[in-house]
Amino acid sequence: MPLPKANKQHLLHSALVSSLLISAPTFATEQAPVSEKAAANDNIERIKVHGQRANKMNRQDQTVTKMDVDLKDVGRSVTILDAKDLELRAIEDVKQAFNYVAGFRGNGPADRTYNARGVSTKIDTVMVDGMRSLQGGEGGTGSRLPTTFNAESVTFLRGPEALLYGAGVGGGIINIITKKPQEFNETTIGVRNKSYLSDDTGYFERNDTSFNLDTTGAIADNSDYLYRLLAKYTPSGDHFQERREQTETLADLAFTWVASDNTRITPRFEYADRQLTGGSGYADGVFTSNYFSGDLSEYGEPMNRGQYYGSEKDNGDNNSQSFSLKVDHAFSSEWALAGQYRYNKTKSNALDLYISDSSGLDNEIGDEFIDRKWVYSAGNDSYHLFDISLQGRSQLFGMEHHVLLGYNYRDMKVNFARNFQKNDDALGKNIISVANPENQLVGEIPSSLFDVNARDKNQTDTNIYFKDRIKLTDSTTFVAGLGYIAQEQTEERGGETYNKKYDDMIWDLGVVQAITKDINLFATMSRAYEPVSARYISQYGIDGTEYLPVEGFNYEVGAKADLLNGDFTAALTLFSLERENSTEFVRVDDQWQLLQNTGKSFESQGVEIDSTYFLNDHYDVTLSYAYTDAHNTIGEFKDVQVNNTPKHAAALWNNFNVNDMLSFSLGIRYESDKTDGNDRQFTLPSYVEFDVGAYYTLDKWRFAMVLNNALDKNRVEAGANWVTVQPNTPRALNLSVNYTF
Repeated sequence: MPLPKANKQHLLHSALVSSLLISAPTFATEQAPVSEKAAANDNIERIKVHGQRANKMNRQDQTVTKMDVDLKDVGRSVTILDAKDLELRAIEDVKQAFNYVAGFRGNGPADRTYNARGVSTKIDTVMVDGMRSLQGGEGGTGSRLPTTFNAESVTFLRGPEALLYGAGVGGGIINIITKKPQEFNETTIGVRNKSYLSDDTGYFERNDTSFNLDTTGAIADNSDYLYRLLAKYTPSGDHFQERREQTETLADLAFTWVASDNTRITPRFEYADRQLTGGSGYADGVFTSNYFSGDLSEYGEPMNRGQYYGSEKDNGDNNSQSFSLKVDHAFSSEWALAGQYRYNKTKSNALDLYISDSSGLDNEIGDEFIDRKWVYSAGNDSYHLFDISLQGRSQLFGMEHHVLLGYNYRDMKVNFARNFQKNDDALGKNIISVANPENQLVGEIPSSLFDVNARDKNQTDTNIYFKDRIKLTDSTTFVAGLGYIAQEQTEERGGETYNKKYDDMIWDLGVVQAITKDINLFATMSRAYEPVSARYISQYGIDGTEYLPVEGFNYEVGAKADLLNGDFTAALTLFSLERENSTEFVRVDDQWQLLQNTGKSFESQGVEIDSTYFLNDHYDVTLSYAYTDAHNTIGEFKDVQVNNTPKHAAALWNNFNVNDMLSFSLGIRYESDKTDGNDRQFTLPSYVEFDVGAYYTLDKWRFAMVLNNALDKNRVEAGANWVTVQPNTPRALNLSVNYTF
């Protein structure tokens, strides 16, 4: 529960004093610089692998703790896909990565959320190098989960972590770690092509070709100045649906100045530009095979999966630019400072002719011809982000303390506008045949559609955090965290300005118990903190209600093992996630009101397993499994599984290495059935899909062939608009050739 307001400053001051007491002996006695540059670099990059077989259990990934701690010693459920994993699976963005991370799912095509542990989570919680910013435009303007073209790895943390990352983090966190400049000179150029191979898309008729560059090294042979440039260009890449394509330009340029053995300064620039033909996502949906029967309690197979139910006039563009500056400094072998600033801005807009659920269009299930209407949206958003943290180790009261003291700040400005064509103006002018989407009428685009009033929203998030990993004994580590969290909202709409401030103290706890040097048990409690919208309170609030932040309490117990000299790693987590003070809109006297449910209103419980086994140097297998029972504990849908959340999800990846030159892979993905719709009236059937790959290395050449959805399973991925659905991607052959010199 939240701490009393009166104790906030006292507790925060206590945390600051404690960190100074712990650090004082170290700064007084250890001022000598690290002697070897390699040791400093390892400390700064925070990636360390040891043991006979390199594996992820002994990797130091700061997503979970912002501290240099091996994943085996972290009491949380985590999955990491590194650059090799992404290549072997032909993954190009975070949404595709969900296929091999059980417990995470993307939502509908125009939805700017994803699901983690059954909790709908905003996509602006997807981080790049530990910083939260939406790099794809506001919802309805072609927003998408970030690309992984420049990713060294992608970390998926299940469960919330408000203490370190602030308000709004729901069911999980995703962190893309970008590739950094290296001291060795190396350049890779490549070409990649994706071809769709199915009866409803044709065979090699729709192709998506891209050209790639990755070059790094020392500038003018001076190892104090390093660079890395990554670029990807896709000219007119085809979507699997007819009349849809995308031209995309991506670039990531970073420099590193090795100012001393202990200090690195890295400025970084990232650029993304996408020109879309075929809309932003509103018109992605297709109909299912049982549409004409009128029985849609369970979705059938998608019909016309390779067709687009929008118009040839649909278009969009999305431009995102970011600049960041990262400074890492090691005061000693035990104490280090890390600071980062980032500015990101995105402009986007989209025009779509889409199938709406508006009652004024008089569409009925089973109709042969359906009315559509135009929608236009535009976004202009920017983020200023800052994070600084100090971590170190010292002895206090006869115990080793590994402490972290940090501050982060996020200033988000969003300018968003959207306008829909009026129903009476659209009726009869934009009809389309359900059976044959080529048979359609496309009416004039109303000039008034572009007369939009932008809505400005400014939100600042601040949190100050302190964590201490206390080594009570050689085998027992106690973890405690204390944080101050604050959010201030200002939103303008319809000539009105809405303001709201929130702040609180939150805490978390954990313990890690080593059973042997290779097996740890853990128990952890972490928090979520999500303030209610100021505009919602002002417009729809019930008189006399003091709206509290929605809070989440995440409990995890489990075990992690690194056995057989690193050949077998496993993590087992049992979790229980609860949410309190949730809100919902209800109809009272023909008016919408915002109702807040006091106390517990939602829970998600389950089991998660992540494991890798190397039988020998020729075969290894990786498993990701999640059982998730997520439901409301009150109201109409009490004890009913929440939307778009399968109870069972599993992904299995097999690598077969014939020799150093030739290898093969087989991936198997499974999800049990799930529901969709405002009344959870639709069932999405369970499925199994297969991916296969073949890879060949010859000197400086690398060839890869990956066949996704090898058996061409035709299924519903998620609900779209009205009774349309987002189909899964048909069978796709990914071919890539890379040359490294």
